[in-house]
Amino acid sequence: MHLKSGFEQGEFGQGNPDYLHKKILYPQIIQNNYNPDDLAEHLLHYGGEILQQIEDAQHIGIINCSLLALVYLKKGEWDKALTIGENAYHDALSQGGVVLPICEMILGMILLERGNAKEAGERLKNSAVLLLKMAKQITPGNSNPRKVQPINLEKDPYLFRFQMFGPFRVFYHHEEIPANSWRTVKSRDLLAYLAHRGKPVSTDQILEDLWPELSMDKASAVFHTTLYYLRRLIQQYTNEEIILHGSRRYQLRPGSVMIDRYQFEEITERALGKTITETMANELEIAAALYRGDYLEELDYPWMIPVQEQLKNTNINLKQELAGYYMKNRMYSRALVHIKQIMAEDPYSEEALRLLMTALAGKGDLLAVRKAYMDFAKILYEDLGTRPSFEIIAFYKELCSVKTVVMHA
Repeated sequence: MHLKSGFEQGEFGQGNPDYLHKKILYPQIIQNNYNPDDLAEHLLHYGGEILQQIEDAQHIGIINCSLLALVYLKKGEWDKALTIGENAYHDALSQGGVVLPICEMILGMILLERGNAKEAGERLKNSAVLLLKMAKQITPGNSNPRKVQPINLEKDPYLFRFQMFGPFRVFYHHEEIPANSWRTVKSRDLLAYLAHRGKPVSTDQILEDLWPELSMDKASAVFHTTLYYLRRLIQQYTNEEIILHGSRRYQLRPGSVMIDRYQFEEITERALGKTITETMANELEIAAALYRGDYLEELDYPWMIPVQEQLKNTNINLKQELAGYYMKNRMYSRALVHIKQIMAEDPYSEEALRLLMTALAGKGDLLAVRKAYMDFAKILYEDLGTRPSFEIIAFYKELCSVKTVVMHA
């Protein structure tokens, strides 16, 4: 069947013909004036939007993002391809499984096209090694792709995995506990609180931290009801008790839960403040991928604010270290991924602006340097009523003059 007639007769998009036929495909296909690369970009963009609305489709969404990066590569938009490819790879780090080597392989292809043969070789080698390890797991009796293990390829010793960066999410092995499973919001908050504490905590402290507005008697009654709901939910997934109680103290069973905050802290404590090597940069990228948003961003309690701010500052320091490492090695596009995220967190930071302009100048994009400075100066004046410091003005002028001399040489 001819492609045009197929769409006109409704052969495609029968799941939701009005949306798929008219809004996604019709404008570019029926008119017979589409470019195949533009059409691929169009479809992948819409595919990504649709996948965001589907539960448990994160892996497919990440692959969709990597394919979009390849489309931009084919169109010659190398910077956009690299940025999207790197973002997909970072998301794959947190998801694990077979999606990780696929995204790393695509990233290696993009780097190779950009002329970065050394890093491309490392990426392609890493992805090949990881795929070989995964292939060894697949035997005639174990051909289910869901049994392929994430990242470290070892048996997961933890019953549960908690994501505490961004919205609080709980996974039993690799299955997420749906948000509508929580009997009450406080049952979710209680579990997040015990994970936050990371050690035995007294009943009185729990009542004070989670129900400060209630009397002790009322708070105690609500607490035990909440604890009952929480244990009932956990029992739907395992018979093992993960909330331990003794001497009027409660804690999570040691070794039963993997928590992204502690993974993040372990990596950053080991790596930050030291000379960054390629191996260390890869570790810091894993930590950066774990930071999906502010710590417990949907909870609102005073006790979490100091830790939330500390982790946010650590994440900014991490990104500054990575940006500095990448710029030192002339990997400006990779540096820009982190610098732009720093600017989003702290749009008034002159140090972040300095990094941004340096990276853009390293790429030879003088127009982007000027735009970055002008945007910064505008935001500073409109929001704070101030102007950039003499130091950053001098740095900007020097950067522009040096690049101008080089361009006219």
